[in-house]
Parts: sequence; C-alpha cells; structure tokens
Amino acid sequence: MRGIYEDGDYWPEFGTLTVRDTWVGDVGDGPFEQHTSRVQPCGTIVRTGYGWLEAAAGDGPVVVRLESHDGAPPEETAGWEDVVEIPYRSRSGVVGLTWVTGGPGEEHLRLAGPGLYRVRVCAGPSADEGMEAVWRLCFWPVAEVEPPRWSARALPAVPAGDGGWRYLFGYHVTDLLAAVWAARDADGVTTVEAVRRWSERQHRGAGWLDGPLPGPGHRELDPADVAAQLGVPAPTSPRDLLAVFAAAGLLVADGDAYRWPEVEPRAQDVLDLSPERRAELVLWQESDRFRSLAADLVSVALWGGARQTVAALAARTLVAEDDVRDTLDWAVRQGLLTVEGPLSGEFTMTVPAAG
Repeated sequence: MRGIYEDGDYWPEFGTLTVRDTWVGDVGDGPFEQHTSRVQPCGTIVRTGYGWLEAAAGDGPVVVRLESHDGAPPEETAGWEDVVEIPYRSRSGVVGLTWVTGGPGEEHLRLAGPGLYRVRVCAGPSADEGMEAVWRLCFWPVAEVEPPRWSARALPAVPAGDGGWRYLFGYHVTDLLAAVWAARDADGVTTVEAVRRWSERQHRGAGWLDGPLPGPGHRELDPADVAAQLGVPAPTSPRDLLAVFAAAGLLVADGDAYRWPEVEPRAQDVLDLSPERRAELVLWQESDRFRSLAADLVSVALWGGARQTVAALAARTLVAEDDVRDTLDWAVRQGLLTVEGPLSGEFTMTVPAAG
C-alpha cells in the first residue's frame, strides 16, 4: 500500500461523495469531464471520469477511507453492501475529498502518478450509530481500461416505481405522507395520535394536523378536486387528507389506524387526469426508475464496454435482463445513448456528443 487518507466525519453535499484531482489547470469538455453529461450524478452507486469521482452517499455523516495501492488489493469485500470496480484517469496523480461545489481536491492521497487507475468502491453500514455509512475507495494503476463492474448492490438498480402522487401534489400534501411514514410503528401501523406526537417533536405545533390547508400551487392538483373524484368530503385540514389517501389506496385504513399498501397504486390508474398531465407523469415515473441505471450504462459505454449483449450487460451491472432492455430503451429516447444492432444479439452503445 502506498498511502491512506481517512475522514471520519464527512458530510456529502447534495448526497454526493466527491473526489477530485488536485488542480491541474484548464481541462477539456469531452464526455469524461464531470459536468458535460446529462446523466444522473453518481449513477446507482458511483461514476467516474478524468479527474473526478462521485458516489451516492446520502446525507451523512459518513466515514471515507481513500487508499493508494501499487496493484490490485485483495478482494476483501465481505460485509460491504455495495461494491463496484470502475476506471479513473488522474491528470495530477494526487486526489482528495471535496464537495460538489468545492472545486479541486486537496492533496489527501498521492497515487502512483498521472495516468489510468482502477478504483474499487465499497460501501456499507457503520458500527457507529452516529455514522450513516462507511466508504472505502482503493486506487491502483492499470495499463488498460476495463469497463466498470458491479459485484454487490444494496438496492435494486431499477426501483419498482413511484405512483406519481408526490409529483402531482404540493408540499403540504406530500409533507403529511412523509409524516405518516415517519410515525409508523414496528408493525408499519400509524395512528393519528402517532402523527400528532411526531409533528410536535418536529416543532410543527400542537394544532398542525387541524390547521387550514394552503391552496394548491401552480401545476399542483387541488385535493378538493381529487376528493370529489374519489367520492369523499373535500379536505380542509391535513387530518382530512388521511381519508383522501385511504380512498386513493395510498393508505389502508384499519379502524383508527393506517398502514401502507404492499404496492402503491399509480396515480394515473386512480385519477382522471388530462392527457397532458398523464403524459408528463409517465415521463417523470420513467425518469425516476431508469435514470440511475442509464448513467451506469453510459459509464460502461465510455469506459471500453460499448460492444455488448443484453445478457453480458445484465451480468456486468447485476440487474435483470428485462431491466437492461427497458433502461436502454429509455436512455435512447432521452438521447443519452444510441444503440446500433439488435438487442436479441450483439449491439454497440455510443454516447452522443454533448451539445
């Protein structure tokens, strides 16, 4: 091992753990530069380019350990929930922790000099209750590019999908949904009294549940119109919204308590939406599902993995083949990738030029 740097109290900015080279002067604007792509920052776990790495680290605090090696370290990945190996090209040969808006990294870790590296990124829970997670990033020099490979995932790369309610409603409605979720007990059950106690702990005030509902903002659904569609009284307070949520299937009423359904219904299957709003909602739902894996596929294409089959790409990214097909379709429609050749056989992924 050449060197180690550890930060035991790192707070990611915008949920993004950021490592960059030290300053090396002006850089180009090609596809490997950090801010030239429209893809989701971080991908599902991590993205890299020329002189930068960004990882989805949540709100923090987290422990971050950077290691510099002369060669590939032993694959001691047991106990880690997320594991990815991905290329990194260093212009300066020195990297450091920084933030999204923090500029170049400080001289935290000296590598073997400018050039091509592979980074093993591991993330997992911390034994310290005050820490959200532990991240370990191992750098070692390589002679050739090998595309990224994911070998462990804590969460699905393509989530089941959101019903879209939070996209259609305003903050005062979605805030109550968050409160019901936060106030649930170990069995997943929430009562009005539990929500009231939670709101007081959050300094919402004793009368928050029975206070007046603000009017809907621009492009937000009016809860009164939704209630009319569902055949329940128009809500005038956050408490009244619970009956609307139950009628919509967002909550399951169980006497005086509520629990979450096993599957959240899609808003477009419950409500009569205009064709324009329905189309907007579907676009948002697709983006929510596919944008992170699409960023991973872009990374594979850029880092030497353009020639693929669906089966090989699914194995490399640890996702189901159907999810690969659906994400490729979405990425092509969004202009993030072009695909030449049939998905039933070999095909080539290309990242379009920016602009």
